[in-house]
Amino acid sequence: MPLIKLYYGDTYTTETIETINTVIHHSLENCFKIPADDTFQLWVPMTQKNNFVDDCYLLAGGQRNNQFLYIEIFCGLGRTISQKKALYQTIAEQIDLKTSLTKENIFILLNEVPLENWSFGDGKAQMIQE
Repeated sequence: MPLIKLYYGDTYTTETIETINTVIHHSLENCFKIPADDTFQLWVPMTQKNNFVDDCYLLAGGQRNNQFLYIEIFCGLGRTISQKKALYQTIAEQIDLKTSLTKENIFILLNEVPLENWSFGDGKAQMIQE
């Protein structure tokens, strides 16, 4: 049930976007044990002139560039710190390995949302039992 919002620069190719989609989904399947058909990824394009991102904040020697990718993951509660760390590492390493983006350019924010705060349509809270 994770919902993913990706904010990206206007230089990404269709192939890069498709590869990143696959990497994120497979990472969520492996680290968070989500179902194979649970895919909700929304791409939000941004022009580089509108991004103000520190090029080395909290990096150990690396530097961000115009390939910066912001990944926001909304998911239910209950994952362990180990699962979260594994997810961050897997996503960053696989994107670095399979695309031209580097790990330094992958910024991930995880938002845990209680089940009663989700509606998947029809004006219903499908995830809670009453």
